[in-house]
Amino acid sequence: MQSPTGRREQPVFPLGLAFLAGQLDRFDVSAVDPSLDGTESVVRALESRRPDAVAVSLRNIDDSSWPRTWSYLDPFEEIISCLYGFPGTVIVGGPGFSIYAREIMARHPRIDIGIAGEGEEALPEVLSRIAAGSLPESALIEAPRADLASISPPRYDILDLKRYEKGFGIGVQSRRGCAFGCAYCTYSFLGGSSFRMRPIRAVLGDIRAISGIAAGSFQFVDSVFNAPAGYFRELVRALADDPPGMSWGAWLDTSVTDEDLAVMAAAGAVKVDFSPDAITKKGMRSLGKRDDPGALWSRVRAARRSGLSVGVNFFVGNPGEGLSALLLKVAFMLRARLLLGWSRTFVNIGTVRVYAHSHLASEMEAAGQAPGGFLPPVFLEPKGLSAYLFRSYRRLRDGRHEP
Repeated sequence: MQSPTGRREQPVFPLGLAFLAGQLDRFDVSAVDPSLDGTESVVRALESRRPDAVAVSLRNIDDSSWPRTWSYLDPFEEIISCLYGFPGTVIVGGPGFSIYAREIMARHPRIDIGIAGEGEEALPEVLSRIAAGSLPESALIEAPRADLASISPPRYDILDLKRYEKGFGIGVQSRRGCAFGCAYCTYSFLGGSSFRMRPIRAVLGDIRAISGIAAGSFQFVDSVFNAPAGYFRELVRALADDPPGMSWGAWLDTSVTDEDLAVMAAAGAVKVDFSPDAITKKGMRSLGKRDDPGALWSRVRAARRSGLSVGVNFFVGNPGEGLSALLLKVAFMLRARLLLGWSRTFVNIGTVRVYAHSHLASEMEAAGQAPGGFLPPVFLEPKGLSAYLFRSYRRLRDGRHEP
């Protein structure tokens, strides 16, 4: 099951669970999503199905939002509490768990087995041992990274896809890991410090599977969709040659070309997102970003010329960026929305949430700046007038977007 969010949010299809389910053809597998159906759905599933093991995926620790931060650990604890009367084995994994595996295992003794890392190889082995009447020797398994060329495809039929389309769409993953090493990011810790690509035929097979279940849209969940460039262009050309009949989106960096954007639009793309995070060269270098701040406007404008909606993400409080940088970001937001289409151009300004195992966390630990660790939220907080303006911006934004 996917650990619930504990509040009303746009639903996110649990792609990680779909990948795991795809590797479990020897087992009887079913899924529940208490984010959609409530904690009671877990209790009902336990009573009706009487499984030998329950696996819980903790995807996020919190919503990475400052100054008001929503924790997903409380609803996770509620799910674990439901399992204290369950006689079978409780397994926990997922990206959020993997970053803080030891801390979460120590907090929750009901967890029998923790899988830190990619579970495509580890979970079938654990379940086989349970079926044979034995548990692994270690309660915490450091799982190896999966061979993306040989794993089975994800099972998109484990839950009703139509229930997720009004949110972020259904996820499709064409690669894991990231070679860029942004200072705040955990992609390299979770998936490796290079891009690990899936075979393009496998990615196209996932898209056909989604289409066959009558889903109308999907989202590439890759960290940077247009890198590596050769793989990206081969994949997009394949989509353009045989359009999936669904709308889709992806995250890009500013190295994307006008031709790339045009081909993406021809292949069914309707929205792209850029995450420069900073707006000055100094700010970008402090975050380990490779983007060119001078290229951002031209890339956003080119995407709009191709008929794509565009999202841009900035952070406030970046090292080397102060009040003037925040004002530049606000000015960029107004310019983009007024000149490129208010309803088709979106700019978000957030804050850097520091997670364990990121470069930034290592630097802060070495400087003695995080004595409490990074499981309680730690942010690069804006200071002075920047903090006041950002708080005012968040109050306005949250008031407009409250469900």
